[in-house]
Amino acid sequence: MKNILLACGAGASSGFIAQKMRKAAQKQGLDISIRAVSDTEIMENIDGVGVLLIGPHLKHKFAEIEEEVRDLGVKAMIIERKYYATLDGESVLKQALELMD
Repeated sequence: MKNILLACGAGASSGFIAQKMRKAAQKQGLDISIRAVSDTEIMENIDGVGVLLIGPHLKHKFAEIEEEVRDLGVKAMIIERKYYATLDGESVLKQALELMD
């Protein structure tokens, strides 16, 4: 099973996107775990995660976060603003899957 973790300021916005991503994954028959947390909870939830997706409003923290998780073998990226703003879970899932390959 692939594991994706989303992070934003409080975990609310990423929670909505995670829910839409789960629906998109289910439609595609994918066995993926998708969870959302606040940026302060990343490290306590990173075990087993393959991809970490960061909300675009945390761009200023990305380099620091990426450095921390890279040492754990986790790939990280910032969610495209247009997908984040429209809660486009299908497109965010596609981004994550491309990063996993």
